[in-house]
Amino acid sequence: MKVVTVEGMRALDARASAAGISGYTLMERAGRGALSLMLRVLEQRLPSWSRQAFTVLAGKGNNGGDAYVVARGLAEAGQAVVVYAVCAPRELSGDALAHATRLPSAVQVHVVDEIPAASLTPGHVVVDGLLGTGFRGALRPPYVRLLAQVNASGCPVVALDIPSGLDGDTGQGAGVAIRADWTITMGLPKQGLLTPSGLCHAGGLRCVDLGIPESLLATVPAAGPEAVMLSDARALVQRRARDAYKGSLGHVLVIGGSRLYSGAPFLAAGGAARAGAGLVTVAIPACCQPLCAVPAAMMVRRLADDGRGCFGRASTADIAALAGGRHAIVFGPGLGEAAEGSDVLAQVVGCGLPLVIDADGLRLLAAQPSLALAARAAMVLTPHVGEMQVLLRGFGCSVPPPGGRCEQAQALAVASGAVVVLKGPGTVVASPDGRLAVNTSGSPGLATAGTGDVLAGVLGALLGQGLAGWDAARLGVFVHGLAAEVGPGAERSVTADDVVERLAAAWTEISPLA
Repeated sequence: MKVVTVEGMRALDARASAAGISGYTLMERAGRGALSLMLRVLEQRLPSWSRQAFTVLAGKGNNGGDAYVVARGLAEAGQAVVVYAVCAPRELSGDALAHATRLPSAVQVHVVDEIPAASLTPGHVVVDGLLGTGFRGALRPPYVRLLAQVNASGCPVVALDIPSGLDGDTGQGAGVAIRADWTITMGLPKQGLLTPSGLCHAGGLRCVDLGIPESLLATVPAAGPEAVMLSDARALVQRRARDAYKGSLGHVLVIGGSRLYSGAPFLAAGGAARAGAGLVTVAIPACCQPLCAVPAAMMVRRLADDGRGCFGRASTADIAALAGGRHAIVFGPGLGEAAEGSDVLAQVVGCGLPLVIDADGLRLLAAQPSLALAARAAMVLTPHVGEMQVLLRGFGCSVPPPGGRCEQAQALAVASGAVVVLKGPGTVVASPDGRLAVNTSGSPGLATAGTGDVLAGVLGALLGQGLAGWDAARLGVFVHGLAAEVGPGAERSVTADDVVERLAAAWTEISPLA
């Protein structure tokens, strides 16, 4: 999805108005769309006791107008709601005033410079409509106090369009800025939301379709990398043919594991299976003893190893034989410090199949970067920040300061000829042809061992089903991140095995018939 500057979004609103879509209508669509998304995500993620009442905060501008539309919708849905505003509704103007006057009389509106403590207790959800994308500079009273109260409350927070106190273009906060659990942005994502600071403040990012025609959307210039949103994932997912069979849905070969790391290849295999692979084979060294229960549907092949529980030269012939008839390879999860691993990597690359290289496989590639040029099919590299530094050095990439994650991913993609998936908050996807995207799904629940292995398997399955590397990477990172969001329970309790199981719910959210 295209990302725009604050000024670009203002220009788009103006063009929509000139085309006959009034500001009043856009505000109604924004508020109603935000309400629908908010109620859905809260029902998925929060127990009922933690969402018994809504504390809606309304500012003076259009962001406040959106908040009044949301408050009206909550009241109509039978929810307990109170509005705390920085000015009386009659002091508003334009579309915001028009929508404020439609608030049911039963909904209390209090003009405050401090939120009553009783409205920030457990069971309340805060809806932030104080400051929109027009905010710049320093915060003034009473906003400093209000924002600090929200951040200290521990209540779930949903921000409308952008977290209050955040600069819509730079993503920087002005001393105090709302740290939202979810941000529902309007029309198109704003540039600042995709920065590292913006992503930390925004939490889970959703976007409301305002019904602006595509012809008008095309007139606004993009501001940097695109965002991978739910609508993008839906566009990439195709319904399965009714006559599909396991052989037509891709056979993924996962090559990994070692004496010390036996679980990683099976997490990757689980990700591949849950991403729709028709068949999954896991190749592990002969001395590798899985400590986990291996799903009965997976085929396990033990290959000759180097005598120390790792793959080596003795494995290469077996790998060549196993690759026959497969559609994609995932190489690296749990590989360990294989002394002869470069021989194995050379064999894997030489198979000519779409390939995902992860974990210790990336270290081997960094030591022998010329192998990347020998790839005859799509290749996806999936480094975390530490592995990225090793790869940049190995490929001789120089990223001058203040080059960030996007610049690093792009440099490696160009040097290696591979699609690069730089993992982390706001996972970056870079293509050798210059395309860049920032993923918007995910949660801190992914910050645990093994979730990267699951992602590698998901990507392998999508490559095996025929998706191009760029498309497989964007869809894969989104569904993997969404799997961390859709399940119940606190984020700190999520494990990699949970992410595998939650992929089913994530796919359902994207396309129930996929």
